[in-house]
Amino acid sequence: MKKRLSILLILLLIVSTGLFAGIFNLSVGATAQFKIPAKGVDATEFMGDIENWAFGPDVRLRLLFAEVGVTGLYSPREGGGHILSGLVTGGVSFDVLGMLRVGLGMGPRVAASFDKDFGNATIMVDGAPEGSDFGKAFMNAPMTYRATVDFKLSKFLIGLNYTIDSDGFTFENAEVGSLLPNFKDNPGKIGVSLLYSFF
Repeated sequence: MKKRLSILLILLLIVSTGLFAGIFNLSVGATAQFKIPAKGVDATEFMGDIENWAFGPDVRLRLLFAEVGVTGLYSPREGGGHILSGLVTGGVSFDVLGMLRVGLGMGPRVAASFDKDFGNATIMVDGAPEGSDFGKAFMNAPMTYRATVDFKLSKFLIGLNYTIDSDGFTFENAEVGSLLPNFKDNPGKIGVSLLYSFF
């Protein structure tokens, strides 16, 4: 009887510890996105030229199954200058067999273009200049999906991500018919991430 009770207590302790650990999670790290759309990916380009990649931070805050992600990317601008883009997503993520974390989120994507000295900022929406009105750019920013698949190695998450725009859905143009991606005309982009989980 005592042996069974001890085993039951140990099992309850393991389960409760696992549940508590899975309630809240903060992961911080870096991501790299291949700038050429997924449909036109060539193996030599993918593994070769560093200029084909954009780099930046990747932060994910998870509460139970709800997840908020913030991603930034930097890439040099053609002809000189810099481009900084940001994507804030809200969605869900699930742990699978304790080895994988799979997530899907959606949110607005906005970019800014700068000259060589990081001056003369121009807000951009979908690659086109929008001026300096961030509020207007945010309302017209394309809703973008981001899917993630990460291997869990102790406190580290190492994985792939896939980012694709909706078919024109924005806060300003909230038509349900344009909410899904158009894979044919806009195949999306792939990337890799490395994050450290603090909780």
